[in-house]
Amino acid sequence: MIKNLLFDMGGVIFRQNSEEAYRRFRAMGVNTDDYMGEYGQKGFFLDVETGKIDAGEFCRRMAEAAGRESVSWDEAQHCWLGFIRDVPVDRLHNLLKLRTEYHVCLLSNTNPFIMAFTRSDKFSDEHKPISDYFDTLFCSYEMRAYKPEPDIFLKALAADGMKAEETIFVDDSLKNIRAAEALGIRGLHVAPDEDWMEKLTALLHTCNGL
Repeated sequence: MIKNLLFDMGGVIFRQNSEEAYRRFRAMGVNTDDYMGEYGQKGFFLDVETGKIDAGEFCRRMAEAAGRESVSWDEAQHCWLGFIRDVPVDRLHNLLKLRTEYHVCLLSNTNPFIMAFTRSDKFSDEHKPISDYFDTLFCSYEMRAYKPEPDIFLKALAADGMKAEETIFVDDSLKNIRAAEALGIRGLHVAPDEDWMEKLTALLHTCNGL
């Protein structure tokens, strides 16, 4: 019986625009090839998403990489927010529907810059923060763990008293899905920016015999 749902954020909750983020970082003088991958970051970009450095240190290292005297919080956040194309309101409404029957959590590789935005009323067209749509937010930089490493899944399960066999994880990264499945979590792999509700509903019906 499935009782818990874990969702990735980029490409699943918000529609993603990686090229715009890369463009913004390059405009600041950062060579994105050195630090950014399709489903994860490298170097100090990874360090800020695993909590090894804070936002202030990220700005300092970004300035160093870009050959600038300094980079402000707002400048760094502007670059990171290039990843967010938009937040479809129907996906948010689907999360609210699911919360009436399931424990619904976010499980995201992310950072303080993106989460400062999503935790504000600027996140949705309904002027509500992301926390209004989830029971729990599991963020890599706060957990000091990163998908696809097993630790982030195990920490999330333990924190909310969830059992792997009672949990579905939705992500657009097949590597992350396989990591979750290796722990006994049921995975649902979706294409980036795919409307996942129909697939998830079908899987829930199969798992719960509805």
